[in-house]
Amino acid sequence: MPNNTLQIAHDINDIKVNKRNWSSYNEELVVRGKLYFDFDYRSKWDDELKQMNNSKVGVPYKFPESFIKLMAILHQYIDYRGLEGIARKLADYELIPYFSDYTTLWRRIHDFKPELDRPEYKEIEIASDGTGLKTTNAGTYRLDKYGTRKKNKYIVVVITSDVRTKKLLKMDVYI
Repeated sequence: MPNNTLQIAHDINDIKVNKRNWSSYNEELVVRGKLYFDFDYRSKWDDELKQMNNSKVGVPYKFPESFIKLMAILHQYIDYRGLEGIARKLADYELIPYFSDYTTLWRRIHDFKPELDRPEYKEIEIASDGTGLKTTNAGTYRLDKYGTRKKNKYIVVVITSDVRTKKLLKMDVYI
């Protein structure tokens, strides 16, 4: 029986309601952290690089697409130089063979195009939602004190998905 039950008390002020099952919520947070640092890319690093560089003209890739995807996820919270620091530490722990510089990460993340699966049935019920992200990490205090206040630029991300299957149909990004 779950802990999300109303406990009976003698006084109306003593009624306690457990609003959340903390053990399952804690496990959800742990699983989310496992997704942020998914090191499965390491086991297929060499095979993925061989496949990517098979018919490539020019300088071969040094980092597989799965590693760049991990860095792109982390870039939501960390700037590119911070990502280089993370890559250096991963190389120190021998989780990756060598680290990348932030310009390589910048180029690969900006060239990355996510793959979207489109449904095959004719009638689709979709939902769309958007959000804005600031493009600078500078705090307003620092901008007010040391720099000129410019109009903040935002990246607007609009996601469209199928309501029935919960699959992503379209993703638009505007600056």
